[in-house]
This record gives sequence, C-alpha cells and structure tokens, in this order.
Amino acid sequence: MAEVIIMPKLGFNMNEGKLVEWYKAEGDAVKKGEPLFSVETDKTNMDIEATDDGIVRKLFIEAGDTIPVTLPIAIVGSADEDIDALVKDSLAQLGGSAPADETQEAEAVSTSACEAAADAKDEKAAAAASPKAEGGRLKITPRARRVAKENGLSLEELEIEGTGWDGGICEKDILEYLESSAIRVTPVAKAMAEAEGIDLDTVTGSGANGKIMKADVQKAIDAKAAAASAACSNEAAEGVSEAKYTEDGKEILEEVPYAGVRKVIGDRLAESKFTAPHLYFTQKVNLEKLLEIRKQVNNAQEKKTSVTDYIAKATIMALKKYPDMNSSLIGDTIVKYKSVNLGIAVASPTGLIVPNIKDSQEMSVVEISKAATPLFDKAREGKLAINEYTGGTFTVSNLGMFGIENFTAIINPPEVGILSVSSTKDEPVVVVNDDGSKEIAIKPMMNIQLTVDHRIIDGLMAAQFVTEIKNLLENPISLLV
Repeated sequence: MAEVIIMPKLGFNMNEGKLVEWYKAEGDAVKKGEPLFSVETDKTNMDIEATDDGIVRKLFIEAGDTIPVTLPIAIVGSADEDIDALVKDSLAQLGGSAPADETQEAEAVSTSACEAAADAKDEKAAAAASPKAEGGRLKITPRARRVAKENGLSLEELEIEGTGWDGGICEKDILEYLESSAIRVTPVAKAMAEAEGIDLDTVTGSGANGKIMKADVQKAIDAKAAAASAACSNEAAEGVSEAKYTEDGKEILEEVPYAGVRKVIGDRLAESKFTAPHLYFTQKVNLEKLLEIRKQVNNAQEKKTSVTDYIAKATIMALKKYPDMNSSLIGDTIVKYKSVNLGIAVASPTGLIVPNIKDSQEMSVVEISKAATPLFDKAREGKLAINEYTGGTFTVSNLGMFGIENFTAIINPPEVGILSVSSTKDEPVVVVNDDGSKEIAIKPMMNIQLTVDHRIIDGLMAAQFVTEIKNLLENPISLLV
C-alpha cells in the first residue's frame, strides 16, 4: 500500500523543516532502512530512512524548500499502484497544484458527488436554486460547513451560489469562494516571498487558477536582484556608492537577520543565563605528567588520544564521585543520574553543538577517544542525529586549541554545570621539592573553570568537584587504572 511521506517533527520546538537533499528521484527503488532524504534541524542535518520497500512515485518539494512539519513531501508505493487520490489529497494540504500533465487526472479523481449532481441539474433550475431551504434553513453539506468554520466564514452572511443538489452549498463552493477572495499561493512560495520582501500582489501566478508557485516568486526575486545589480553598476560607473548609516552616524557594513540556528542558540543561552544564577570556580592545572603519559599511550597503540580525552575521563570520574553535579533541574524536581552522558562542545557549520558520549561512566580513556572521534566528525559535517546531541548530563567546552587562556561558559540547560578548558602554556611555577625547599620552574599550565547553577550546587561542592578534576589531571595514572 502506498505511503505518504511527511516532513518529520524532529524536536519539541521544531515547527518546520528544510529539505536538504533527496537521495532518491521519482521512479527510483528504495528499501526499508535506506536513506530517503535529509532534513535540516535547528542544530544539524539528519538523514531520514524509508520505512518500507517500494518505488518513489511522487516528490512534492525540492531540495532547499522549507515547509511546516507533518505536511506531505513524497509518496512511496508499488510501481502499478493507483496514487491519484493520494496525490490530490497531498496537493490540497500543500496548497499547490499538480503539474499540467497531472492536472486532468487529479481533476478526474476529485470529481465529487456534489459536482456530479450539479452537472445533472438543468441549467435553468440551477440558476434559480437557492442555498436556503424553506423556513430559512441553510442547505449545506457537513464537509462544507466544517471548511467554512475552519476558515472563520459566517455561513449566514455568505453570498455563495450553491452548485450541489437542489442548490445546496458543498465543499467545492466554499473552497472556490476562499480562493477567489484571497491571494492563492503555495506555502513554499509564500515563505520565499516573506524572506525576500516580495509583495505577492505584484507577482503573477502560473499555477492552476492563477495560484502563485515557487517558480513565480523566484522569478520576482531574480528580477529584484537584477534591478539592484543594475543600480549598483550605475553607481559604480558614476563613482558613487550609497552607504547606510545608523542614527548616530556609524556606517553599516552589513545587516544580517537574527534568526535560524543563531537565534535558537541565543534564546537557549539567554534563558540559561538569566534563569539559573551562575557561580564560577577556577583552578590552574599542571599538565606535565599528563602530557608525558599521553605520549607513552600514543606510542603504544594505533588509536591516538587527545588531551580532551583525558579531561573527559577526569570529569567523568569526578561526576561519579559527586553525583549531585550529574543532575538536572526538571520543573520542581532535581533528577540525579547514574548514567554519565558527557557532552563535549564542538564548532559546527550551523553553530556550536554538543555531541554526547552516552553511558560513558565506565569507559576508559581510549574507549572515550574511540566514541568521541566519529561524533566530532559528524558534528563538523552537520550530520549528527538528534539522539547524538540531546540527553547530556554535563558538558565540557574546550577552547584550548584556539589559544584562549581563560573564558567563562554558560550552562547548557537543563544541566547544572559546565567545565571550561583553556589552552596549555608554559608558565613559571613555584615547585616544592621533597626536602621542602622551593624553586621556580617552567611548567605546562592550563586553566579550567567550573560554572554551576547556584540553585542546585553549593560553593563547597563546586570547589571540591573542580579540585578533584585538577588532582586527577595532575596524577594521570589514576585515569588509566
């Protein structure tokens, strides 16, 4: 049986999805579990797999299109299956129309009993018919009444000539009334017009009954861009450039909408910063022993470990010792976790993202490295699945590779803490010898800073936790046993 594929809802706050790529074209065979298309979420791109074997019979949107979740985007079924009814219903949901070669088929399928009755009536009788029955009761089908109610139409005030049986109003009449009283435009075309500032009143639709399609809006966008380019060329030829300035005289280089992934990240961090009282604790760590033992480990095996792997292991061990740090505030409940899902912040094409090493509480340093490497690669390519960047219990943010000497991170809600890791630099340090004497030596030093939610974590526990991580990193043999 043919299946209608919809734009999936991949997150609680996801209201629309952008189709990144179709992996199959119309007519291609697809197997259950095989990637069918890729969707862009607020954090990453996610491949969606086919749920059954079949043939891709129809694709309703193109790569780059953004539509609301749960709307149909494709039909998959057997090669000889009749999908005309599904195509018609899907197009109705999308607000679009079938291509010219499919319009006649769709119209044939959509011929209702209501329309058939209208055709059967005598033209004179149809013209004289009234949608009002004796006693003033409105003659209208249940489906027509539902469509009218959904669109806020007052049935008593409608001036619609019914084409149904005995002059009654049917669904087709309501839909035609709605189309004639508003600009007819597909959801994709409407979204494009809003994004590019195109006035739909100036666009001529090429779809059925003048409906504005994606191609129509794209044509208007291209014309607008061509006009702007011509204006710039004229200015350049005249040696004149039109600069934009703020009210207080600052020249503007560029104006970028605060939207998309950047807005999602900003809103979450603002909520965290202004909801959870942040408290900060800093320690300076001597990495001399850790760098030496890491060198020995890497020389002894093919899989190379990074300093981040050892920091992750130290953090995991500290979380097991202080389980209050491995918790979340969910409503009015503090939930402490036995599982340690350690998140490690990574820069991706769409912004900062935090892939999680799930159930890392018993992993060795090498196992952590093996689990983290593919996650980091997928994050940088924007290919993380939702379950790979959600469900964390604590986060580590390491900017050491960028030479940052110290920084303060904002908690990733609903977690109660985050560890900031800075770069390692040679610094003069006072060293106490075994005999109690002191001397100054150059050591590789690194700053770590713990940020905690002071509603849940007290200062004493935070100090003990960050000091535990310092001690583990300065005595790295404990990370390997």
